[in-house]
Amino acid sequence: MGLFNPHAYFLSDVNLLLQLANLVILILAVFFWSRHSISKHGATMGIAVTLHTVSIFAVMVPSLAATSAFFANLLAPFSLALLSHAVLGSLVEILGLYLVLAWALNHWNEKVCFGNRRFMKPTAILWLIEIAFGIYVYVAFYVPM
Repeated sequence: MGLFNPHAYFLSDVNLLLQLANLVILILAVFFWSRHSISKHGATMGIAVTLHTVSIFAVMVPSLAATSAFFANLLAPFSLALLSHAVLGSLVEILGLYLVLAWALNHWNEKVCFGNRRFMKPTAILWLIEIAFGIYVYVAFYVPM
């Protein structure tokens, strides 16, 4: 039994809350970037990527494995949304890890950060799209219509 919906699993609801918190953290990171506080921006992004990683391995991968039957018809809207969410989530995870680790492993050097700027905006946009697909998947799967 879920927090928001009796049809949802508790872990799915917790994950939805985690993703909404991550959205707030991403907005906060953009705020820090706009204030030219690069170290706070990087640390906030590190928190967001860490939460995303935990969410992927603790909830999303097991859920995806359990719902593999939905991929029988890849042209169904729910299957397309689920597959899009999984692919975008994987891409965001790879890009996010690359950006945060490149910065952190170079002792929080801002030059390294600015050298990877070309990946930042696409990563942020893909992350927002991935969150939207995730919310759609939650609603389509757990909210009775």
